[in-house]
Amino acid sequence: MSGIFSIGISGLNAARAALDVTSHNISNVNTDGYNRQRLSQSAATPQFVGYGYAGRGVDLYAVSRLYDGFMERQLQSVTASSSGFDTQLTALSDIDNLITDGNAGISNLLQSFYSGMQTLGQQPTSIAARQSVLSQAQSLASRFQSMNDRMEEVRHGLINQIGTSAETVNAYSKQISDLNRQIIALNQQNGRLPNDLLDQRDVLVRDLNKMIKADVVEQGDGTYNVFIGQGHPLVLGEASYEMVVSRGAPANPEDPEAPSISIRLPNAGTLVTVDPQRLGGGSITGAMTTLTYDVARAQADLGRMAIEFSDAINRQHELGVDLEGQPAVGGIFADLSAQRAAAEAATTPAGQAKALREALSLFSVVLQEPSKLAVASGLQAGAAAGGSPVITSVWQVANLAPDANSVLPAAPSLALNYTPGNNPPFEADFGGTIIAVAPSLTQSGVYQFTLPTGQNISFKSEGLSSSNQTIPITPRTGAVSELAQMDNANLLEMARLQTRPLMAATPNSTTTFLPATGATRTANLQSFYGQTISYIGSRTNVVNVSSKAQEAALQDVQLKKEAFSGVNLDEEAANLLRYQQAYQASSKVIQVAQEMFRTLLDLR
Repeated sequence: MSGIFSIGISGLNAARAALDVTSHNISNVNTDGYNRQRLSQSAATPQFVGYGYAGRGVDLYAVSRLYDGFMERQLQSVTASSSGFDTQLTALSDIDNLITDGNAGISNLLQSFYSGMQTLGQQPTSIAARQSVLSQAQSLASRFQSMNDRMEEVRHGLINQIGTSAETVNAYSKQISDLNRQIIALNQQNGRLPNDLLDQRDVLVRDLNKMIKADVVEQGDGTYNVFIGQGHPLVLGEASYEMVVSRGAPANPEDPEAPSISIRLPNAGTLVTVDPQRLGGGSITGAMTTLTYDVARAQADLGRMAIEFSDAINRQHELGVDLEGQPAVGGIFADLSAQRAAAEAATTPAGQAKALREALSLFSVVLQEPSKLAVASGLQAGAAAGGSPVITSVWQVANLAPDANSVLPAAPSLALNYTPGNNPPFEADFGGTIIAVAPSLTQSGVYQFTLPTGQNISFKSEGLSSSNQTIPITPRTGAVSELAQMDNANLLEMARLQTRPLMAATPNSTTTFLPATGATRTANLQSFYGQTISYIGSRTNVVNVSSKAQEAALQDVQLKKEAFSGVNLDEEAANLLRYQQAYQASSKVIQVAQEMFRTLLDLR
């Protein structure tokens, strides 16, 4: 009788345990990261009873979870990639919307500034027209400042996000090490592990991968070792390591704001810097990538535009004279040559970006008095002895590159020698050296030549002569008698900068933001700005495509994991009925054994 009782009780216990596991599955159907559990059982060791081996019921040996380690690692990897691209896309979309917005960009204001110059060229003595040019210049500078402010918001937002994410990483690392400690304490070997704690730890690792790509190595005792980058430890068994976000030195000595990622070693207390290019994924990686390359590239390009534009306008402005015939004192815009020198002296992209970012922030209008705007040329031409040809205007042309560009000295005198029949008919005589000149390719009747001392001279002539002539060229002195001869030549030369190639192409966004010294300038400001827009647009599109691809991959892996280890309520409902019937049947076995035992007692 005892055998029937024990068999019935074992079946009853097995059915009850199966009902417990099924109920646990149903209760956790909405628990994130929960893996469906199942009860493992086997027939008990039989007993020899003479006629053979008689069964002794059922043994329970484990409650295991349906878990695929490869699928979990795949989910963690795709989660890291998806999170990284999402972070990049958010920042790049902000920048792309900023620089492509017709109202927020600078193309329209550049055009307005040059249009204002063209209007002033028609009435060069008008104070109102001069003020309009300065107002357009101020609007342009304000737009540069506004774009820089928006860029700074994105940059500081990414820096803060990196710091906040690092704190989250440290919290996850601590929780994972704590779970490792609990798992070791509860581990009963032979596959009898605390399944719910294992699920919680996998969820933490997955959340950790949203911040930064983490590689997991499972140990023999069931604990996880977690590494990032090139094998830098975050968790080793029961110990967690601290991630530290540093700024400036030693990783970025030329930019005190540039962030870097390090791991603090617990014993020595030293910091081991993690190579940002080896982080692999996660929001920290996405933020570092966008910050280091894309935001820095956009600000560097705008900074270079501010430098080259202000330098070209200022140097041309300084070659003219104001409304009172006095030589210009300074330029229209702030002098950014110190920032250019700092960028050229920098040895790292971070140092270049810092200097160019500073130039962008300092771009402003310094000329406030409209009458001081140097519209007229600083040179004047005398008359030919025979009255022809007539030099209607003569002016200096600033070099595009920041070379020596001094004002033409008052002595020795410069003369234009006219020889009829020669092609071209003019030669320049300065200090005894004759330099041939060529007609301008952009204007009819305009000739250009370069003096041995480096100054570039342009002039426009009208009329012909049958005899040789010598026409003196002298700097304006500001004398009252010269005011009637004031022109707009210097202003028109500043306006021509709209189409002149002021910018050399940006080499790349990884090793340098500056072209090589002496690189050929191939683009005017607006076309260079278009190149910057094209770069940001291309990067945004690439990241957008990658983000969508990773999102689709993430959903696919999640569905596969859910199909394999997720809770199916229909299946669990069927199990409830099955185990309930098994429980009732085992109860019936006990009832039958009880009745047989009572019958035997009645026979006595």
